[in-house]
Amino acid sequence: METINKISQDELQQRMNWTLNQKIDHSLYIIESFINKYPNSKVAFSGGLDSTVMLYLVRMIDKNREGIFSNTTNELSEILDFVKDTENIKVLRSKTTFKETVSQYGFPLISKLVARQIHDLKYPTKSNEATRLLYSTGIKRDGTKSKSFKLAEKWKHLIDQPFDISIKCCDILKKQPMSVFSETGVFIGTMAENSGTRKMSYLKTGCINEAENKCMPLSIFTKQDNWNIIKQFNIPYSTIYNKGETNTGCAYCGIGCQFDKTRFLRLKEREPKRFDYMMNLENNGITFKEALNITFKI
Repeated sequence: METINKISQDELQQRMNWTLNQKIDHSLYIIESFINKYPNSKVAFSGGLDSTVMLYLVRMIDKNREGIFSNTTNELSEILDFVKDTENIKVLRSKTTFKETVSQYGFPLISKLVARQIHDLKYPTKSNEATRLLYSTGIKRDGTKSKSFKLAEKWKHLIDQPFDISIKCCDILKKQPMSVFSETGVFIGTMAENSGTRKMSYLKTGCINEAENKCMPLSIFTKQDNWNIIKQFNIPYSTIYNKGETNTGCAYCGIGCQFDKTRFLRLKEREPKRFDYMMNLENNGITFKEALNITFKI
């Protein structure tokens, strides 16, 4: 079993340069090792491309391994249809809804880091003084500067807006329902190339994070690797990818919307009634549509 050992940047690059068959063999070894340690582990299945490939590989080792899907009440319709058509998937639901979460905590916009920055700067407390200094000036506790943690000038106007920005919906609607399986072990379909955070996580623990009972067997894969596996093994996948979409997060999540300002317009074309409903969700009397226009000029 792969243990918790730091992996160098060079080692990661070498592994990412492996052939597809080498990556698959490595992934299957990781999966089998994890199942041996966590015999009751589940597969976190989102219905997206990456988790579809992961589920297929896990079931190459154990064809009866159960998948778990968190229905956030903010899912793409095509994803829900695909989940229904996939065998042995347990659907989990939060006690609250996307509408209720947005109303209480705010809209999911820009990025997780920026959402935290805006919230802390908007609601100062004695306990977050050092954090606010970091976010407003980039100055850390030791006096050195960090540009990556300073709130960008283009987002500072959002501190004074009447609506809130938050990432609480992901924690409440997706992560909390799955937390009941944290001790039994969970397969997660994330890859090092997805983000700097996921890359750093892989460099610290490899594919298996024993401290959190998680296995990320696709860590060294790329998006193209996953498409190649889909084609090689003729794996069914969600029809949403045949409709011009390349990412399948929550339907009306505004995280990263600055990089894809037509995302919601494509949703409007497919589901106009639902689009109107979502755009009229409110936080502090401001609609989602108004918040998007203020934030991204959409």
